Amino acid sequence: MLAQPKKIWLFSFQIDIIGLFLPVWLACFACFFIPIKILNNPLPLWVWVIVVMGIDVSHVWATILRTYLDKFEFERHKKLLLFTPILVFLVLFFVVNISILWFWRVMAYLALHHFVRQQYGFLALYRAKYGIKHSKFFADKWVIYFSMLYPIFYWHFSSQRKFQWFYVGDFLNLSFFLEKYNFIWQYLHFFYFLILFFWLIEEIYYSQKIAIKKWAWGKILWILTTALAWYIGIVYFNSDIAFTLTNVIAHGVPYILLVFVYVEKKKSIQLSTSFSFWKYTKHIFLMFVCILLLAFLEEYCWDWWLNRQKIAFFSHFLSYPTYLFTDPFLKAFAFAFLSIPQVSHYIIDGYIWKNNDKNPHLKNI
Repeated sequence: MLAQPKKIWLFSFQIDIIGLFLPVWLACFACFFIPIKILNNPLPLWVWVIVVMGIDVSHVWATILRTYLDKFEFERHKKLLLFTPILVFLVLFFVVNISILWFWRVMAYLALHHFVRQQYGFLALYRAKYGIKHSKFFADKWVIYFSMLYPIFYWHFSSQRKFQWFYVGDFLNLSFFLEKYNFIWQYLHFFYFLILFFWLIEEIYYSQKIAIKKWAWGKILWILTTALAWYIGIVYFNSDIAFTLTNVIAHGVPYILLVFVYVEKKKSIQLSTSFSFWKYTKHIFLMFVCILLLAFLEEYCWDWWLNRQKIAFFSHFLSYPTYLFTDPFLKAFAFAFLSIPQVSHYIIDGYIWKNNDKNPHLKNI
């Protein structure tokens, strides 16, 4: 008899569905009901406030709850946490002095790598919880990478994308390679869904070989939800609104939830008390308010020092000093300094979620 699976869900059925999957499904679903005329417009300010600042930038700051504000974790990763921001600043200051386009290009590709790796990281957690590994032709790891990298391939090689990651032209435009062969996309799209279909069939087949015939629903939904969000946000809709809704929500919400559960469950283990997500909703609300305020301050500084594009929102809370960074040296300093939280988050995340001696609580939590 084969070893029986441990857990189907990462946290629990309710938390996984409500926190990890439902927000992404609703974002994808909403895109089909937003009129095309609106989808073709630039990102509205209120959407930027809720989705970009409220989720994307906030999820970056959630890292400090797991690192800098935790004495034990800080000591475990002291060198990483102290030197990463300094290194990030120096490198970005150098790059932005060379070219503002290449600064944003570096930022975009770093973000892309981080987003892709996070989706795989959650898959790895689901696989570890499930406890059974099959040797399959369509390996989970490569299928989830494929589900994201094909839309990115399409983004690079299809013409007339109406959105960008951070800055116009940040992703390389390689559409000239296939501009005479646009008919090929319909075949490639079909191949994309064919791979996902055969992976799912193979997954169902191997699940039946388990004595208790228990499907790995958490893992299956994670891969399919990832594919859904990336395909709809990048390939199906040519819209900055659709891309932002699907991309940010699929990335930011699961990470915030992961950090909150880690922090609270670690306290429960240390105090030898039972953990219940719903019991700690007050703590979780306070943590979210904390990271939201930090996100607000960061974006306020971006707009105050450099952009002056969101004054209609920020002026309701804080007045804008008349000073604007126009000197090239000060502008380069501002770009590099304000990017520290984001890029440090990308780097630090690659270490704090590894199941090794540096993270002794991770396995239990």
